Amino acid sequence: MSRRLMMTAVIAVLFSFSFLAACDKAENSPGKEEQSNEAQQQRNSSEGLQPEPGAELLVWESKGPEFDFLKAISVEFEKKYGVKVKVEAVPAIDSVKKLTTDGPAGIGADVFSAPHDQLGNAVTAGLILENDVFDEKMTNEFMSSAISGVKYQGVLYGFPTAIDTYALFYNKKLMDKAPQTYEDIINFAVTYNDPANKKFAFMWDVAQLYQSYSFLAGYGGYVFGNEGTDANDIGLNNVKAIEGAKFLQSLKQILPINVNDMNDNIITGFFQEGKTAAIINGPWLISSLSKDNLDYGVAPLPLLPNGEHPKSFSGIRALYVNSYTKYPAAAKLFASFATNKENLKLRFEMTTQLPPRNDLTNDPILTENPNALAFLEQAKYSTPMPSIPEMGNVWQPASAAIASIWNDNQDPAAALNKAVEQIKTAMKTKH
Repeated sequence: MSRRLMMTAVIAVLFSFSFLAACDKAENSPGKEEQSNEAQQQRNSSEGLQPEPGAELLVWESKGPEFDFLKAISVEFEKKYGVKVKVEAVPAIDSVKKLTTDGPAGIGADVFSAPHDQLGNAVTAGLILENDVFDEKMTNEFMSSAISGVKYQGVLYGFPTAIDTYALFYNKKLMDKAPQTYEDIINFAVTYNDPANKKFAFMWDVAQLYQSYSFLAGYGGYVFGNEGTDANDIGLNNVKAIEGAKFLQSLKQILPINVNDMNDNIITGFFQEGKTAAIINGPWLISSLSKDNLDYGVAPLPLLPNGEHPKSFSGIRALYVNSYTKYPAAAKLFASFATNKENLKLRFEMTTQLPPRNDLTNDPILTENPNALAFLEQAKYSTPMPSIPEMGNVWQPASAAIASIWNDNQDPAAALNKAVEQIKTAMKTKH
């Protein structure tokens, strides 16, 4: 890590010298001085930013409807700004790793898509430019959780395209209405459950921290303090998190299955077959269910026994600008264009991924879609997954702790304390 930071510092120094030289000899770097002056003048203005003369952009996005969306708006962007855009299929989860080599080599994308939980690694490696021109504008226009997810150490980097979280899917033929509380589910299970025939009132991927976090956080637990940025403050084993884990453990009475016998495919299959009445899942499941002619609904997660809303993890999909781009103004302009109101509305139509813009929450495209509204309602109570590099040390120990709490009836305090010690050890080892 120290070597990488040293390299970043060296690059920064070299860049500073080259920038000063360019100011003295503008002919050696056409347009650089003008670009710098304009960037300063337009730092807080979304209207005045103009692309560099001769700019062409390469954009990376995962193959699928989101890729099709970027191709569609690229045509409109070229018409409006005269900048050609090539969209290349690169999985969003691989873009940061690919950019580590392609960026310095000058062959990386100018704009790329990535999940927000990779932001810390990307910033540490010096791969991303700040969103310094559109920061104030976007902070006002986007959900606070989306903006929080694409910030690192208080600095805005990303241009949010979607917010993902999970909610409750329920079978309308089995449940007259969406359960409002977990107590409703427990009471329903008394008359519905039939484990011998694999009939259960409620299922979720118990050992997956991503979903089970909602129980811990709903009682007051957290991964890292200071909105997920302080790795020295771990809240997975505080008194409130332990209380949430105890309630989670109590649900085994209505779901008497070992975690090794549950995974997303099994849980989804039971729901599609009409055996399980309610499950936790994300909006990505909707496209699969639409093929099953299943009469289902989506609702926010039920209230916990403490009367609080479960706090689900959320993921923020976003576009970022490569720090090695030759055309930073054009790249930032494209990322902003892709995330304006009109285009994120189009993106929702093409992808069904929830747009995190405040000015779309009351748009008919969402208000007339009850399933989308349910996810947006749950998103209000969601917490972006921490994007600092230390988060990579959390998943395995935390999931193992939850599995032992469930499978072995281990004391939640002991299991979570052990997990936190393992996390701390892993962080020290990697430093």
